[in-house]
Amino acid sequence: MENTVTKKETNNIIDPNMIESDWKKKLELVKSLVAKNCSNEEFGLLVHLANQYTLDPLKREIWAVKYGVSPAQIFVSRDGFLSIAHKTGQFDGMETTFKEPSDPKNLDDLTATCVVYRKDMTHPISVTVKMKEYDSKMSVWKSKPRTMLQKVAESQALRRAFNVAGVYSPEEFDQVKDEQSKTETTSNKVIDVATKE
Repeated sequence: MENTVTKKETNNIIDPNMIESDWKKKLELVKSLVAKNCSNEEFGLLVHLANQYTLDPLKREIWAVKYGVSPAQIFVSRDGFLSIAHKTGQFDGMETTFKEPSDPKNLDDLTATCVVYRKDMTHPISVTVKMKEYDSKMSVWKSKPRTMLQKVAESQALRRAFNVAGVYSPEEFDQVKDEQSKTETTSNKVIDVATKE
């Protein structure tokens, strides 16, 4: 018996209007879950970076957060950076160690060092971070300081080892804000100097 597909069956198999509608719904879902209040341009940047690094926003590997009128911050989780590393085929493991402070009650001197190994490099990438530079003394930093500091160290080491640019981990956010503020201040000074000349 000849295998035939009727017009009605064809419409059920592929309906261009349905596909377009589904994609629009999926984009709306992504925007509402991981890019709330972002402009279309900010959402476009999130999508670009997600595609660039093959990260899934719905798995919370990458997302955007809008703070007032400032440009949205795009974050990648430590597991997102790890996903990027694995996909290269060059990731050869990592180790994270802590150097405890002399005074156990004062965690400001706690440091975490992450060493990342690549199959195609003879020397590992090592990053050391200090608690006093990142501890917001709020939320999870109060209850799980070592876990949070470990995420910062691992995120930075993975980012450096696999040349990931344009994104930070949320645990680094205070530093990101400081860097953005410094950049804006420098830009304003340059504009002021140019205006005076």
